Amino acid sequence: MVYYDDRKKMFYIDTKDSSYIFGINTEGKLYNAYYGKKLNKNQKVKICQPQFKEIGYHSSDNIKSNFKPEINIYDGYNVFENTIKCIFSDGDRSIDYEYNGYEINKNVLNIKLKDKKYNLFIILNYIVHFEYNIIEKSITVINNENKIKIIFETLNSGDMILPAGKYYLGFFYGGWINEMTLKIEEISYGKKVLESRTGNSSHIHNPSFFISKSSDLSEDCGELFFGQLLWTGNWKFVFERRFHDIVSFTGGINNFDSFLTLSPGMEFNTPSLLIGYSNEGLTKMTQMLHNFYREKIIQSNNLYNLKRVIVNSWEAFYFDINEEKLLKLADIASYIGAEIFVVDDGWFRGRNDDTSSLGDWKPAPNKFPNGIKNFITKIRQKGLKFGIWIEPEMVNPNSELYKKHPDWCYHFKDRKRIEMRHQLVLNITRNDVKNYIKKVLKYIIDEFDPDYIKWDMNRYISQVGAPNLKDKPVWIKHTETVYELMKYLKSLKPELILEGCAGGGGRFNGDIFKYVDQMWTSDNNDPFCRHYIQYGTSLFYPAIVMCCHVADSPYALTGRKSKLSFRVHTAMGGNFGIEANLLKWNEKEINYLKKEIDFYKQIREIVYYGDLFRLENPYKYKRVSFMYVNKDKSKAVLFVFALDNLYNNTYLKLKGLDEKDKYFLELNGEKIIISGDKLIKKGLKIPVAKVQDSMVIKIEKLK
Repeated sequence: MVYYDDRKKMFYIDTKDSSYIFGINTEGKLYNAYYGKKLNKNQKVKICQPQFKEIGYHSSDNIKSNFKPEINIYDGYNVFENTIKCIFSDGDRSIDYEYNGYEINKNVLNIKLKDKKYNLFIILNYIVHFEYNIIEKSITVINNENKIKIIFETLNSGDMILPAGKYYLGFFYGGWINEMTLKIEEISYGKKVLESRTGNSSHIHNPSFFISKSSDLSEDCGELFFGQLLWTGNWKFVFERRFHDIVSFTGGINNFDSFLTLSPGMEFNTPSLLIGYSNEGLTKMTQMLHNFYREKIIQSNNLYNLKRVIVNSWEAFYFDINEEKLLKLADIASYIGAEIFVVDDGWFRGRNDDTSSLGDWKPAPNKFPNGIKNFITKIRQKGLKFGIWIEPEMVNPNSELYKKHPDWCYHFKDRKRIEMRHQLVLNITRNDVKNYIKKVLKYIIDEFDPDYIKWDMNRYISQVGAPNLKDKPVWIKHTETVYELMKYLKSLKPELILEGCAGGGGRFNGDIFKYVDQMWTSDNNDPFCRHYIQYGTSLFYPAIVMCCHVADSPYALTGRKSKLSFRVHTAMGGNFGIEANLLKWNEKEINYLKKEIDFYKQIREIVYYGDLFRLENPYKYKRVSFMYVNKDKSKAVLFVFALDNLYNNTYLKLKGLDEKDKYFLELNGEKIIISGDKLIKKGLKIPVAKVQDSMVIKIEKLK
């Protein structure tokens, strides 16, 4: 899996389907020699150091440059994008490193580099996830100087260098209620930058990408390289097509407004950067990543807790909640088979709109005249678990907390404080503020004993004045403190289901799932929009973490009308819930929802833990279709949605089933027994051809 050839001075990393090779040159610098399809022993012998070439004008005294370095460290000469760039406090602004040894421990490789002049050590960390075709990279920097400080202008997590050629980049863009829009474009000469400067992973881009040699979205064939940064704060990716068509990538914490200072004796570990390889298109990439998240990232204590059907009060009543209305909604929630009843924003004192009271986390007595504990008891008596909404990082200027502690929020002295959604961001890097939030979290657990908490973040971070911090940037420390607070909350009640949210998908990233069990995918519940949002999200993230809710029609944010079946089936493609005023639904609609929830409970284990096969994507077809197939191929669920009218409804070929077995399914009331071979090679004629038609079909192997 990982080994070193001392004669050739080369390191070899193998995963199930890929090989990654780099070496040490005669000057003690690292070069990248190969990344791609897995090589056999004879093929590896032929891999050698790439030829160095001149960057500038030809001259006999020119230093020839490595166009494929394993890591781009600024040495005072390198003109390409840097992985690491620093300033020493004595004025030197370059690093002249040399190789200083290595350690291999099973699937972990650590490469030690040292600056020739200073006691700066750089450790390149590689964790090899063999079965997933993933290499997890990170960098540790250590200042062992006695007096000199080191200021890092750039400190990324790692690089990826690809062989010369023409490549296409797949990435995501968007905004609030428009997250995870997929874009594919050629990596042209120069640099392509994707980033977040919002203090979270952001709605605008997602720290995930794939690179292909084709602009076509191939699900089942072709080479793909992919990457993700496991980090919830600001991040930055730079893709660069260099001379001679060399394509490079570097990524990590965004260096925007974010220099990191290491005093003598200090060290810093960057967040993990995942790089991976698929030799069978997008489907294999997705399945490997989904398995990786379920088996390596997501907390195990709730991973197999299936009972998550939620009714949330937000889009039913917004801030206008009271005990009477909530109990009526809970009656319906219990009747339809929901499992968790969530009281969203508006439950605490003075909170009648978004202009006041954030930070004052005590129940509103006028909304719960018999006390919220009594209300919670009534919810549980209906057979429901209880959930509640919080936004602990925020404060309204119109609140008791702000009046007592106006200095507790991020701000610049003598500058007007910039509000978004009428709120400011608390400086949680201060110990007194952090301890206050811990007291709030403990109060909520002790007083309400919730089964579920939704942790929200409804604005970006700005004006990050924090005089308490000297060496570490606010952008980094805030994210680390969020992790600390979420970890503390889960320690108070490990079985708590914690859902993350940031005005929708503003915090949807890989690292957050070490702390939360699921994420709110988008504030947009319009099913037409959701197919694009959920398609993009599903490329990298598994269904169990992707919250999908049924809303009212016409939908408030888009004004669009949609069929109830279309909305319900769309939400079944992930972690299902309801965000609608069920008090206004008629009896027929309620009973339909009840029936569909019962059906969802029969299929959700397959959706949560099965392999995803995409059949028709919304960017290419008028119809969207995909399947989840369980690991032994004995059960599957087929989802089909018409986004427009189809003029030629052809057979839909299925994937992922066992060709040798026979399967049972029902299609429009007709019971069908059919071979896996026929389902794969010929397919099914699915009667989903008119706009807003939809079907969810359970498929089971005959015993």
